[in-house]
Amino acid sequence: MSRLVRVGLVGCGAIGTYIAKLLKTKFKTKVQLAYVNDLDIAKARKLGNMAPLKTLIQKSDFIIEAAHSRVVKELISQALKQNKSVLIMSVGGLLDVANLKNLLARSQGMIYVPSGAIAGIDALSAARQDGIQEVTLTTRKPLRGLEGAPILKEKGINLDEIKKETVLFEGSAREAVKAFPQNVNVAALLSLATLGPRRVRVKVMTSPEFKKNSHEIVAEGKFGKIRTLVENEPSKSNPKTSALAQYSVAATLEKIFSKLKIGT
Repeated sequence: MSRLVRVGLVGCGAIGTYIAKLLKTKFKTKVQLAYVNDLDIAKARKLGNMAPLKTLIQKSDFIIEAAHSRVVKELISQALKQNKSVLIMSVGGLLDVANLKNLLARSQGMIYVPSGAIAGIDALSAARQDGIQEVTLTTRKPLRGLEGAPILKEKGINLDEIKKETVLFEGSAREAVKAFPQNVNVAALLSLATLGPRRVRVKVMTSPEFKKNSHEIVAEGKFGKIRTLVENEPSKSNPKTSALAQYSVAATLEKIFSKLKIGT
């Protein structure tokens, strides 16, 4: 019998807890949750064997990040240098890895990025082969799902004072990720899949009437036009993210560990 893949999990919050449970149940015949890492040591120890990031990377076969974009740069750099593959949830952090292409070129490791809370990445990947000219993302989130976003403090925005549909941000995907590092990772994902972080345009809206996290994508090019709209239920354990983002991890792991690969 082949040895179980030793997985290191970085981040033990709401999504990390979901992933840990997933590894111990659905994927228990394929993987072993060998090490976990989190700033909250007590929280980490509830999920598994707590280890420093350096040790986790060295002793794991495969690493899953579910922490924060601040962790991604160091994690990717160390993991790829040791030829380890990584699944990244905080996709915005990849935009800060300036030498990412060179690191990947010199490494046997790979980076996996789940589709998260949006749809159509398969079609966009196919359309890119013939040229995409324009991509826009309109994100609508409930007020509670935007708490703590840096742009709110920067612009002096009090969410409690918002009484109607309000546009909080319009700009590039790179700017959006900096303004909402825990809310619009889909903007970074979309930019990596299409035109890059400076050319993908993003609008972020909120309203007391919004109950779901929705993401509308419009892409145009030589292939024609793609329009997708996903209305997600917020995660019960973390309203800043969508439940679908958690489920996309399971789907990605299925693709990694299954011999039947479905989809572009």
